[in-house]
Parts: sequence; C-alpha cells; structure tokens
Amino acid sequence: MSEVTKLGKFEVRRELGKGAMGVVYEGFDPMIERTVAIKTIRAENLQGEDAQEQLARFRREAQAAGRLTHPNVVSIYDFGVDDGTYYIAMEFVKGRELQDILGQNERFGIPGVVQIMSQLLEALDYSHRNGVVHRDIKPANIILLEDGTVKVADFGIARVESSNLTQAGMVLGTPSYMSPEQFMGQTVDGRSDLFSAGVILYQLLTGGEAFHRLDHDDHAQGAAGAAAASVDAERSGAARLRCRRAEGAREAS
Repeated sequence: MSEVTKLGKFEVRRELGKGAMGVVYEGFDPMIERTVAIKTIRAENLQGEDAQEQLARFRREAQAAGRLTHPNVVSIYDFGVDDGTYYIAMEFVKGRELQDILGQNERFGIPGVVQIMSQLLEALDYSHRNGVVHRDIKPANIILLEDGTVKVADFGIARVESSNLTQAGMVLGTPSYMSPEQFMGQTVDGRSDLFSAGVILYQLLTGGEAFHRLDHDDHAQGAAGAAAASVDAERSGAARLRCRRAEGAREAS
C-alpha cells in the first residue's frame, strides 16, 4: 500500500503507532491549523464474522466520545472513511499512559493519587450524566499530561444509552479491572466504571493489582466476596451500635 499522506481533510504527518487492524498517525487540520491524532482501521484488515462488529465499535468510539466535551476526556473531532480507511480524528495528547508509569514501578504520593482519582471521577461523572458508560477503565486508557491533567481515552466498547450495539451476554473489557457484573456478561451501568476506578485506586496505593491472573469464577467470586464482606461488616457494626443503644437505655431506666 502506498504511503498515506491525507485522510479526508487532514494532512498525515507521521506514524505514531501500529496495531493489528490499523495505524495511528499525527495529522494536521489545515483549515484551523490544529494538530490531531488520527486513529485508523482498514476494511481489508478485518476478516470473518466480526468484521462488521469491529467497524461498528470503531464508529461507536467516535459517537460515544464525540458527545462528550470535558477537560478530562480526549476530544473527538471527526469520523470518516477515505479510500477504504476508516478514521477518527481526535485531540493530540502529549503525555504518558498510567500503565507505562505503573509498569516502571513509579509510585505516587497521596496528593498525587488524589489528583489522579479526582480527575478520573470527574470525567466518569460527566460521561455517565451524558449517557455514556466507558466499560474499559484501566491504566492503559488513562493519560497523564506533564501539567498533571488526566485524560480518559478509548471509548471503543462504551455503552451509550438507547444503543443496542452491545447487549447482555457479551463480555467486553479488561478482566483485571472489570466489575463482577461485567465479567459475567450482564448489562452494566456507571457503577461498573466506578468499580474499575476503585481497582485503579487500589493499584495506585499499593503498587500491585487487585485481581491478577484470575480465571472467570475466581474473579467473580473474589470481587463479589469483597463486596459481601463489606456488607457483613456494615451489618455487624450496625448490630453492635443497636446493642450499645439498648444497654444505655436500660442503664438510664
């Protein structure tokens, strides 16, 4: 295939990375003189029964993130197709993936953890209020800029309200960061993203993964067990409080 020099109205400047289905380029919009990142998929690289589904998910990424305008979400500018190449033009972000930082055993102090998590939660709150559930919150999809700004990226498997693209029974996402409901293929809402954010918080604080190399049953039972233990603890605390109140009432009488 000849070298790509243009996609739609965007000039292609250089290749930033390459995957199994496509290439990510640095591009330029000459109309408004803005540098962009261009994520591509070539239809000829998609094979089998999943080809149309993969294209639909690529389009869904543009639609999901495209409805969001928030300082902690990577902005989407355009979606199109040019000579068999589907592309998404998005905000060009200069930063590091949180996954790379954690992979090099770099740690954050408590103020740094608070800064990251507060911005992540603000992005999720905004997304959920606009009907978008990300469903793949993980360190690889969180970008840290030099000034400390957090950017949430990759809405490729996001669930958008009123969409029937993703349905119950389909397991999509990254197992180590999934909620039990998502892991078991159930329909999820914004609370699943919050569970994933909690797993990231655990990793930021401890330096280790909460769920590492677990199989399907272990993950679901482990996560559900942690939740059950929390509920049991709350019930036990409430029971002790009721007992103390009852004892106090008897002494007063």
